[in-house]
Amino acid sequence: MRKPLSVKQFNEYIKSNIKHDPIFQRINLIGELCNIRINNYHLYFSLKEGNDLIDVVIYYYEDKEINFDFSPGKEVIIKGNLSFNNYSSKLVIIVNEVEDVGISKEFLEFLKMKEEFKSKGYFDKENKKPIPKLVKKIGLITSKDGAAIMDFLAMINSKANDIHIYLDPVKVQGDDAEVLIANAIRTLDNLSLDVIVITRGGGSNEDLSSFNKRKIIEAVFAAKTPIISAIGHNIDTTLIDYTSDLSLQTPTEVGSYLISDYVDYEKKIINKFDKAESLIKNTIVMTELKLKVLDAKIKKSSPAKLTEDKINALSSLNQEINKAIKNVFSYNENKFKNLAIKLDYVEKLIDVRKQHFEIKFDEKNVYSSHSLTEGDQIELIFVDGKLKARIING
Repeated sequence: MRKPLSVKQFNEYIKSNIKHDPIFQRINLIGELCNIRINNYHLYFSLKEGNDLIDVVIYYYEDKEINFDFSPGKEVIIKGNLSFNNYSSKLVIIVNEVEDVGISKEFLEFLKMKEEFKSKGYFDKENKKPIPKLVKKIGLITSKDGAAIMDFLAMINSKANDIHIYLDPVKVQGDDAEVLIANAIRTLDNLSLDVIVITRGGGSNEDLSSFNKRKIIEAVFAAKTPIISAIGHNIDTTLIDYTSDLSLQTPTEVGSYLISDYVDYEKKIINKFDKAESLIKNTIVMTELKLKVLDAKIKKSSPAKLTEDKINALSSLNQEINKAIKNVFSYNENKFKNLAIKLDYVEKLIDVRKQHFEIKFDEKNVYSSHSLTEGDQIELIFVDGKLKARIING
């Protein structure tokens, strides 16, 4: 039994055989350009024929004498050597020369079909069906094993949890993908769904070539249900992007688009609840205030309150009258006391004055009226002074 080779030994064996085989060192191929990209001054692309591909690289292509633009659909002849990459286990042709042959037959057929669909109105805006808001039923056409389905469902379930997904799993590339995708579109179109999403997780232009096929484009255009395409590439590079009612790039983006109305709706509902709550609180406060005012008016206008107010008023008036009477009696009593004091003083004064009163005539005291005649000059002597007087009638 032979000893097993290690992975490194096996890769080195393949690389060595390719390197020393003259067939692989003088390669001369013709094919259609696709999957063109530039990275670190190197030009990477693929040559294709139908569904067959081979990877190609031109190192430091700007230093090479290449006098035409690389664009998808062109047919070229390349000359170079085959190389094997140990790390990726891929075969790649390292190109030394490139010759422009012209546009390939396959690409010309694509352009012809594109022009045909355009002339029939497949790409016209007026034929686009509007995408409904707040979708509840979504048809999903994608591979059951790809990342696209997980990305799409993760985004949908991040917000809306009452959306129903109707999955029709299909192959999204390969010879039978065209028929499978077209049949899935017709099947889901009969389920009265809100929208149908056709998606995949990206890939090269050749991986996406199924979405340029006639049966798929015709099924999309004929569908009554709005269709969104999101096949993981730059927009408008396949015919399905022109034909679908809305074209987005990734499964995540289309999922986000479909739940955006739910996010806006949720914000509006929360805003309305906040306004309603504020209105209810204000209404309660105003109602309580009105009830307090009304209660005060009722208490103020009630018979019991009026009677109580009258009684209180009469009681206050009675107290004021009694107080006034007391004040009058007290005032008069004090006044009488003062008058009595003054009268007593006057009486005493009179008694004193009686005791100290004299009448003199010719400097002699007069004690009887018979001692005086008419015309006599007399002197009246009081306690506090003297007066002179004349007898008028005696």
